[in-house]
Amino acid sequence: MIRTTGPHKAALKINHFWSFFIELDQTWARIPSYVELLHHFGAEGLRRVRLPMRWLHEEKGVEPDYQAKRVDSEKRRIQASLRSMPPASLSEKALQAYWQQLEVRRAAGKTSHTSVRLALRPAAALLLHTDRMGKRLPNQGDVDSYLSAVPGQAASVTGFTNFLNRLYATTLTPRVDKKRVRKQRKEQLARTMTKLAKCTEQSEEWRERWIVTAMEYFHGKKVSKRTLRQQTIELSGDGVRLHMEGATYWLPIT
Repeated sequence: MIRTTGPHKAALKINHFWSFFIELDQTWARIPSYVELLHHFGAEGLRRVRLPMRWLHEEKGVEPDYQAKRVDSEKRRIQASLRSMPPASLSEKALQAYWQQLEVRRAAGKTSHTSVRLALRPAAALLLHTDRMGKRLPNQGDVDSYLSAVPGQAASVTGFTNFLNRLYATTLTPRVDKKRVRKQRKEQLARTMTKLAKCTEQSEEWRERWIVTAMEYFHGKKVSKRTLRQQTIELSGDGVRLHMEGATYWLPIT
């Protein structure tokens, strides 16, 4: 540590890392493998002891296993989704059953830990949106309400609603009211433009945000800042003209 960080930082950090080495001794009484360390401490735990892990790698030959690290992180995120349900609740039982179904597919090599995590997260979000106490499962109104708030989750939540339909004989359908979604997006853009209009300092960053927002609000065109920087923009009275893809778009500037 002294060679790596200098004596002052070494003195400050040695007590922090001491408990890590004590735990190694008490658990293994030897230098464990990276996978053993990962299973015991978790990826987040190992991030807190980067310097000792660097020493174990350089001096003791403990080779990091990045695939195992990714899997461990996904497993912990999965468990976090499962723990988000109220204990012993109806929603917890439903989510656990859905997870077990996904685990069967994963064990058969038909899906991955990442896909399991991506399926569980919107399922948990829908259940919490329905009833934070977990006493009832979603009905069609709950699904509609959830997707009204996050319309982009329609595909992600389909697997869970299909599961509920099979297990509980429901007839849930993930559907998005596109007209309502467009109206909500328009209102969101209007709020953003109102907020931007109140800014006293209109920097280059402000100008880019304004044009990106105004393009979607007035012309229904989504433009990234990166794409915007590659286009020709000209001042035009109390606004600007944006030349893009062979067309010209006029936008007001406050």
